[in-house]
Amino acid sequence: MNSIQNLEHSRSDQAETIITKTTCPYCGVGCGVDVTVNHKAQGTTVQVAGDFEHPSNFGRLCIKGSNLADTLGLETRVLHPMFGRKNHRKVTTWDAAIEKIADQFQACIDQHGRDSVAFYVSGQLLTEDYYVVNKFVKGYLGTANIDTNSRLCMSSAVAAHKRAFRALS
Repeated sequence: MNSIQNLEHSRSDQAETIITKTTCPYCGVGCGVDVTVNHKAQGTTVQVAGDFEHPSNFGRLCIKGSNLADTLGLETRVLHPMFGRKNHRKVTTWDAAIEKIADQFQACIDQHGRDSVAFYVSGQLLTEDYYVVNKFVKGYLGTANIDTNSRLCMSSAVAAHKRAFRALS
């Protein structure tokens, strides 16, 4: 499995640069990525670029792959379930969050019917995960309103294919 290695460094005034060849985790094409980690006295920076030697992408990255470095920090991530919006957010328990979600789904279904709810799920689920979420949505909730990011994610690939091979719309 290709992944960015965990790096542990002691404090030092000496700058160090490490380049790791890895694979983009997004759509499944398997584009090659060069991750450059610069350790300096002022801090660590991470840069991502396409791997020019990789046969899948020859150095090119889509918008998602080219922004991989922006996803590395925890500063902007929600790490716990929360209630509220903006400055009124409060950390809560998983049990309370799940109960609230279930209650709100049920209220929506009671008021507007089963087809008032829909799921838009990741395009990177495993087959077994797709099976479970489809059973939940179609079998338990009783709606066929489920789609995956696979269609949207591949739209850039389709556009590139059309452009490369001059296919007509």
